[in-house]
Amino acid sequence: MTDHETDPMMQRAVEELKRLPALDRAAVERITAAAAAARLSPADDPVARPTRPRVRMWTTLGLAAAAIVGFIARDLIPSESNAPVGRVAPPASVAPPVREALSNNADVVRVPQQFVLENTTARRVSVVGDFNNWNPNATPMTHSDGGIWSVIVPVVPGRHVYGYMVNDSVFTLDPQKPTARDPDFGTNASVLMVGRP
Repeated sequence: MTDHETDPMMQRAVEELKRLPALDRAAVERITAAAAAARLSPADDPVARPTRPRVRMWTTLGLAAAAIVGFIARDLIPSESNAPVGRVAPPASVAPPVREALSNNADVVRVPQQFVLENTTARRVSVVGDFNNWNPNATPMTHSDGGIWSVIVPVVPGRHVYGYMVNDSVFTLDPQKPTARDPDFGTNASVLMVGRP
């Protein structure tokens, strides 16, 4: 005897299945026929397939030519206000343009910022950040006694992320500044706030 023959739950399930009413074959055939008829759409029926209206080639070419001529001629026909069609007159009062927060314009006053890193084993160190397009050659740092590397960089006011490139290959965070995840690169970078808080 197998386990399912001695299992009381299994025996009860088998007894319940034996009590099911007899299968009505006519009812099954009616349900199957109704489902088959409902599934057949006019697109599936080869006899009832609808015909597509035919568009003549010359009609299509004529409509395309008219659209091209209309597109070209829209600026040639004056409207009632003597303004060219399709053009909007500027409003009477135009707001001054908004200046970007990170602007490279000469009129933005840059604030000198000193960057300092202590590293006694480095041969070359440069500061990289969003203020110099992360270019390790743009801002090299100078070395002084005691392994202190420093540079002063004029930076546009605002929030900046940066780090140090040591020996042209190792990105190092500033241990004196807070860090945040850079949304562009997905890595941590040091945070620098320049200007008023």
